[in-house]
Amino acid sequence: MKRTALILLTVVFCLQANSQVMKQDNDKVTTINTTTLGEEVWGYAGPIPVKIKIDKNDKIQSVVLLTNDETPGYIRKVQQMLLPRYKGMKVKDCLKRQPDVVTGATVSVNAIKENVRRGLEYYQKNKEK
Repeated sequence: MKRTALILLTVVFCLQANSQVMKQDNDKVTTINTTTLGEEVWGYAGPIPVKIKIDKNDKIQSVVLLTNDETPGYIRKVQQMLLPRYKGMKVKDCLKRQPDVVTGATVSVNAIKENVRRGLEYYQKNKEK
């Protein structure tokens, strides 16, 4: 009985964790939140999670930074120069080659790119076929 309860709790926890990472809305847009996928992926001042929106054709609609403690000036530069480059990329193409780096914020950019990679890999493994 205890073992069955433990297995059930584990399944519920896994389903809950999955629903926090990947959600699909009515328009067939999937949103990936990398807060838990990349919690140990740090920029200069800590984790830099992202939210990735992917359409039904496996094209990235947007990549948005979530709450982080990075220097606002660098983050603005990343938001202007790096994040828009993801828009319209196919997930599989982005996994092969991500956009170029923004000069002056290498540690932060590498953390963001790693979070995007993890989010896209998670999407590939868990999307509805």
